[in-house]
Amino acid sequence: MAISGTEQSLGEFLRLERERRGLTLEQVASGTKIGVRVLSALEADHYIELPAKPFVRGFVNSYSRFLGLDSKEVLTAFGDYIERKTCERPKKEQGHSGYAFEKRETEQSRTVLGFILGAFLLGGIVFLLLKPTLKHHKASHIEKLKGLAPVAKVEPLPSPSATAIVALPSAGPSATPVVAAAPAPVTSPVPPLVAAVALPAPSPIPTALTQSVAEEEDPKKDPLNSGVTIPVEEIKHKAVFRALDDIWVRFQVDQRKPMRFVIRKDKVLVLRARETVRFQVSDPKLVRFNYNGRAAKLMTEEKTAVMRGRDLTLIFPAQAVESIQEPFPGAPAILGMLVPPKPNTLASPKPVE
Repeated sequence: MAISGTEQSLGEFLRLERERRGLTLEQVASGTKIGVRVLSALEADHYIELPAKPFVRGFVNSYSRFLGLDSKEVLTAFGDYIERKTCERPKKEQGHSGYAFEKRETEQSRTVLGFILGAFLLGGIVFLLLKPTLKHHKASHIEKLKGLAPVAKVEPLPSPSATAIVALPSAGPSATPVVAAAPAPVTSPVPPLVAAVALPAPSPIPTALTQSVAEEEDPKKDPLNSGVTIPVEEIKHKAVFRALDDIWVRFQVDQRKPMRFVIRKDKVLVLRARETVRFQVSDPKLVRFNYNGRAAKLMTEEKTAVMRGRDLTLIFPAQAVESIQEPFPGAPAILGMLVPPKPNTLASPKPVE
């Protein structure tokens, strides 16, 4: 089989071959055991969302075989393309250079979860091993305390005079000090022990809550107000935008401060939110995006995009469109805004005025 039209990207080639056979991404995912999200990124040529090059080649191999193509011929035809795209991706140690790049959140979550479960398991084993020792130590301590009373009463017995003092009047002054002195060693250690356990108990809870809120609101941890500090389990809306050329963008995540700045060609912006995402751009034809892992498309192809003033606007979730008539109250139109030439160093993004 000869592959023609290699001027196409690898993603376009695979998508056209799949559509020619009348297959959906879900059917391919079921047959190849590759996630829909990975297949969607592969077809959209979003290599920033894919793992290292050997894994990409493995995905292409499985995908091609499932479509009935010669996988070796496909890899040969697009080998240089795969090499170039995987080398263009920003490395992890380079950071996001002022833009929010995708992160491997599921791997981090699994690692943290495994660590917590391991700590609980280790704590349970240690408790079971020490439980008999603690019981024996407690019993020995009680026996020692009980043994103090007989010793105090036996000491005066060897002298005859002491016996006579105890036997004569029951209300005699000599008998009273012996009885009063016996309970003193038993009762004295209890109050300090109770006080030591009770005092530090309430302190950890407010400290942990205050630290969690401070970390999420710290602008140094999320300079773009893109929702990067939101815990993974609380994220309900996630949109990934790729600039096809230098453009202005304006967005707001939940109730955070709106942002407006320039994104350069081929840069990626990732927005995460608990409630809503609002997004506008100076040229909607120059933005490709995907929402919650769906297939990527141009902003102008999105049916749920609405006009707000002069600007084409994306609002997620779609049911929030009717309730948000002014996504950025008082802000001027961003459509057609001129993009400044690329400076020597990227300027830090600033809030919308």
